[in-house]
Amino acid sequence: MTKRCARLPAAIAAAGLLLAGCGDDGDSAGDADTGATAEAHVGEPFDHIHGLGMVDDVLYVATHNGLFAVSPDGRASAASSDDHDFMGFTVADTGEFLASGHPNSRTDLPPNLGLLESSDRGATWNTLSLSGEVDFHTLDAKAGTVYGYDSGSGELLTTTDRETWTSLGQIPLADVAINPDDAASVLVTTEQGPQLSTDGGRTFAVVEGAPVVMLAEWPHADEVYGIAPDGAVHVSVDGGVTWEERAGLGGPPQAMTVAHDGAIYVALEGSIVASSDGGERFEPYYTWG
Repeated sequence: MTKRCARLPAAIAAAGLLLAGCGDDGDSAGDADTGATAEAHVGEPFDHIHGLGMVDDVLYVATHNGLFAVSPDGRASAASSDDHDFMGFTVADTGEFLASGHPNSRTDLPPNLGLLESSDRGATWNTLSLSGEVDFHTLDAKAGTVYGYDSGSGELLTTTDRETWTSLGQIPLADVAINPDDAASVLVTTEQGPQLSTDGGRTFAVVEGAPVVMLAEWPHADEVYGIAPDGAVHVSVDGGVTWEERAGLGGPPQAMTVAHDGAIYVALEGSIVASSDGGERFEPYYTWG
């Protein structure tokens, strides 16, 4: 899944969620004390990271200036000549890339891209729906269902065919994560903390006692990861009901993803860090600046 510049209430913006989500300038977290012991790959800088996805050991980075692929040896290259501002980006559990945002150099496209799909790892993109209407700032796609947050209307939308959408109402949120075993169970991050729905997003309830997190990933039915505005990593091993704090990243996150092997990747202001032990420790993966 990924990021995310949802329009949030003032309290969330003040806490730093809006800052991190939009990729605005701020104190660099690239040198955060994460318990790292390995050297990171050093390369060209990324401008405003909005989403991450890992496929076959290649890390895909959705940015203000297009989608990039970081190979295992640390080389970064453009995945496509379409240098869109990918505000929303996710890798569906069926393998396709889904994205949204705004066009950069291709002026024949409308300012809001709607839902885009790529079946060749971002090399080419096809418009599926809502072109010219919607700019999704967060997307998740699992178990045959897509949820997306429309930054213009403030509505959470859902679809099962990627063409016809249903509005679930206006919900101020920063991120959305779907239970991979049950698309009717969906978690959103809000200024009150994570809110959970078990009826396909028609109703939500605040998870009592849960920390306020900005980003969330739900890779397994019983396993949810969240990152707070200050970079504190939180993990739930019971489907988002209870949470424990693990590593601190030292600054606001921009995007995150959890790979199939369980590794966690988080984009910060000047680096991307990774954890192979469930968020207990993070090591540098790719840095710039």
